[in-house]
Amino acid sequence: MFASLIQYRLNPIFKADFFRYWKEHRQHLMDLKVLEYAVLHRETPIAYLSYAHWSNRSEFEKHIIDPQGPTWTFQQKIEECCNDVRVLHRMDIIKDSPLYES
Repeated sequence: MFASLIQYRLNPIFKADFFRYWKEHRQHLMDLKVLEYAVLHRETPIAYLSYAHWSNRSEFEKHIIDPQGPTWTFQQKIEECCNDVRVLHRMDIIKDSPLYES
């Protein structure tokens, strides 16, 4: 599995549109079975972070870094609501991480 953290800095007048497009985009990716889940966190009144679990790194790259078709359309709508969008982190999920004792 793979995780990503994306920061969205909104144009406040498009806040409602951003939420609608983000939810539609998330559902589209979940319907494709490439996204396990995604949650949106508020960082500031106009900055949001999306933490997502993907089926694997290649699906993340295919649908976020180089999107095509409907995925590209959703991403464009989201970006039009924002002043800035940044992929802050791309992380492989370690399933068998060692247990640390204090």
